[in-house]
Amino acid sequence: MTSGWTCSRVSMILGLVICTAGFAWWWFNLPRTGEELFQVRCSTCHELRSTRLCEFAPELRPAIVQVMRRQHGADEVIDINEAVLIENYLREEFKCR
Repeated sequence: MTSGWTCSRVSMILGLVICTAGFAWWWFNLPRTGEELFQVRCSTCHELRSTRLCEFAPELRPAIVQVMRRQHGADEVIDINEAVLIENYLREEFKCR
């Protein structure tokens, strides 16, 4: 008599558990704050140099994100909602050293 658990069922359940764990890891590691998005998205294309960014007044920094999205292809990396979060971070929270 068999228990009803075949190798294929065990493999299917194990695969489902692994996929679920992988998805959970991915989901919980997504950048969500303006700072996290700035670090992840902007460093995709270039080195982040705070000294260069600090040459701009805080109220002018959001325009950099807009220029990057419009003229340099960053709209493929940064969607409009992420851009708003990054712009707010650069204007209100980014600290120059």
